[in-house]
Amino acid sequence: RKLGSLIVICVAQLLDIFNASSAIILLPTLGQDLGFSESELQWVLSAYALTFGSLILISGRIGDVFHPKPVFCAGFLVMGLFSIPVAASVHPIMTIVFRAMQGLGAALNVPTGLSMIGTLFTEPREKSKAFALFAAIGGIGNVVGLIIGGFVTVGASWRWVYYISAIAIVPTSVVSWIVLPDVQKDKVGPKRNLDLPGVAALTCALILFVYALSEGGDAGWQSAQVIATLVISVVLFVVFFLIERFQSDPALPPRTWRTKNFTPLFFCCWSPYWWLFVCAVNIVQLHVDVWGVSLSSTAIRCIPIGITGGISSVIVGQLAHKVPRRALLTVGQVLQAAGAVLFALADAPSKYWSRIFPGIIVGMVGMACSYVGSTVSMMESAPSDQQGVVGAVMSTSYQIGATIGLA
Repeated sequence: RKLGSLIVICVAQLLDIFNASSAIILLPTLGQDLGFSESELQWVLSAYALTFGSLILISGRIGDVFHPKPVFCAGFLVMGLFSIPVAASVHPIMTIVFRAMQGLGAALNVPTGLSMIGTLFTEPREKSKAFALFAAIGGIGNVVGLIIGGFVTVGASWRWVYYISAIAIVPTSVVSWIVLPDVQKDKVGPKRNLDLPGVAALTCALILFVYALSEGGDAGWQSAQVIATLVISVVLFVVFFLIERFQSDPALPPRTWRTKNFTPLFFCCWSPYWWLFVCAVNIVQLHVDVWGVSLSSTAIRCIPIGITGGISSVIVGQLAHKVPRRALLTVGQVLQAAGAVLFALADAPSKYWSRIFPGIIVGMVGMACSYVGSTVSMMESAPSDQQGVVGAVMSTSYQIGATIGLA
């Protein structure tokens, strides 16, 4: 039963990442088809990150207070069902709205999936391997998203990427309800509350913060709307921490931030998706929009992102419990920085093999080290009654990194 549950949770992780990474490669075709402006096109990615990153804490809290299984299955179903109207979109706003609803589905199932792994696997070595596999599957999701997204878009239509997503997710969400175990009442513990004031303050703060980061690149960092939303988000973050300090059962207890390595790990979690989205989006936009390379050729040039990410994530996942976490994270950050330097030196398509390709290899190995190391380390440090919330904080951190990278 544990193995079946882990497989279902990892499949959900794969399809979540598929939905995020496949959107990168199909952006140029989708934009031309629906008449997106350049500033609107970014919101196909940002809308998903906005709802995912800002609503993930409340879903993790609901899973911790009640039961993660129905929240997980509902999120999975939401993501699959809303893939259909994304595929059928006829207007940019329609696409952006339903991409945001897909992000809501991901927000519901990622932290609850992590929570169930923490509950099902109690032996430390077994738990470490389970979390490492979960993280490694995320890298494979990038492979599947970039490769399938590129070739389905060229061979059929970008719409079929989302139809395929719906076809895969909806039946799997039904299977997950059958396979995942129920928590017995004696395992639930004392009656707890949702901490609605705290969760509401943090959710509003995250929505404004992610919105400001997403708009900053287009509206300008000195524009009134960006400055105002940033200031209000900071005020709401302060309000959240004050509420949590005086709550009898806070959603994110202040002591959590004092847990060993929790705070530095939170900031380490910014880098993997920051690197991935900057890498993939820049390759697509440079080749298609600036250098005039065809989408099919660009998709082929993106294949090393997925293959390297998938292979290195699996290898790092297998070695994660044998390598010191600090070494794994340090190597990850250094390699991502080296990959970024190589990218910066590529000023023409002829530099693909001498600059971009080695930059992809080095950076994606670094991303795998950073992603797997951060995930395993943070979830291992989480108290048993806060697995969902800590998973939510970790996932929020990943999405903040993605949003900063896109901005």
